[in-house]
Order: sequence, then structure tokens, then C-alpha cells
Amino acid sequence: MNVKLSTIYLMSIFYIYVGVQHFIDPMWFMRIMPPYIPFHLECVYISGLFEVVFGLMLLLEKTRYLAGWGLILLLI
Repeated sequence: MNVKLSTIYLMSIFYIYVGVQHFIDPMWFMRIMPPYIPFHLECVYISGLFEVVFGLMLLLEKTRYLAGWGLILLLI
């Protein structure tokens, strides 16, 4: 397995893990949200869901490009 593919798999596992953490410990993520964003808890759950989905999409070559852009937008 080459370095690029190994990195993709590692990033996928990372995003899935952190996405699941949004549901396990949402209070940690709520503390780091800017105060001007409304609906903190809902935003934490939605962003966690998208992190899990995009992390899974990284595993498939067909959806990897879209997942990459989705993660970029999510992190902005």
C-alpha cells in the first residue's frame, strides 16, 4: 500500500472517530463554537453527522473527491 492511500485511510478513520465523538460528548464541541452561531447543539450534531459521512466517503474512490471538498467546506 502506498503512502497516499495509507494517509487517506488514516484521515478517514480520524474523521469518522471525531464525528462519532460529536454524539458522545457534544458539550466539548459546544464550548469551542463561536457565540454568534445559533443552535449550538444542533450544529454540533449536524457537523458530526457530516464528518462521519464524509469520512466514509473518503474510503470509496468514486466519492473521494466530493468528500474532500465537503470536508474543506465543513472545516471552514
